[in-house]
Amino acid sequence: MKRSPVTATPDGDTAVNASAPAGAAAAPTGAPFLALRRVNVFYGARQALADVSLSIDRVGITALVGPSGSGKTTLLTCVNRLTDLIPSCRVTGAIRCGDLDVLSPDTDVLRLRRRIGMIFQKPNPFPFSIRRNLACPLREHGVTDPRLIDARLESALRQVGLWDEVSDRLDTAALALSGGQQQRLCIARALMLSPDVLLMDEPCSALDPMSSGWVEDLITALRRQYTIVIVTHNLAQARRIADHAALFWVRDGVGRLIEHGPAAQLFDHPRHELTAAYINGVRG
Repeated sequence: MKRSPVTATPDGDTAVNASAPAGAAAAPTGAPFLALRRVNVFYGARQALADVSLSIDRVGITALVGPSGSGKTTLLTCVNRLTDLIPSCRVTGAIRCGDLDVLSPDTDVLRLRRRIGMIFQKPNPFPFSIRRNLACPLREHGVTDPRLIDARLESALRQVGLWDEVSDRLDTAALALSGGQQQRLCIARALMLSPDVLLMDEPCSALDPMSSGWVEDLITALRRQYTIVIVTHNLAQARRIADHAALFWVRDGVGRLIEHGPAAQLFDHPRHELTAAYINGVRG
């Protein structure tokens, strides 16, 4: 399914460009699109994540697995600078997303979050109508043309499989949707800005099995269009959907990256004994 990225025009307005690639310039061929180098995270004097280096391809699904408290969600919040909202948090190292230096003080955080969307564990639609939920991100970025908003709205809802379910009630409350529909709506809201990257923090864990299946199928369908990084404690889910996987662990009270690589290799032929123990249910 072809996306119509929202791009800036020379006079500073915004418009949908149906032929342009999503976001800004992609990384050179063969280079990782998301590159993390020696990332450390501190909350005050306490270190939460130590020396994480990880390369993630331009498209596909990378699953972050490991026990609770090992720094997986913390890593996600570094990538789109949600850590800026925590006064005591300090991040060191380097993170690049395509042409963007994520951690640079000169980086426009609004532009960054336009390119890197975030989906949370619990669906969090705004207490507005379905239509207003989806229009908000575009209006926040200066898009006010109703025709443009309606076109992006329909496109996003079709991408997440909601259009046929809600097209006749776009002005009803989003909170009246089921849990699975709400989560798909939140994904559609993230897609409104045609991001390059989708960060997903256990997006299925608060859903019933059927709704979880819908959302998992959706994530799988998006893998060829977006760079998806998903935190999941469901190893069976990670096996089903991930192209690459990374295991995090707590050592000396600090989250650390233990092993990463192609998902099939990590699950079937792990190199590290901790990975093998966790995958086989011996640890964690």
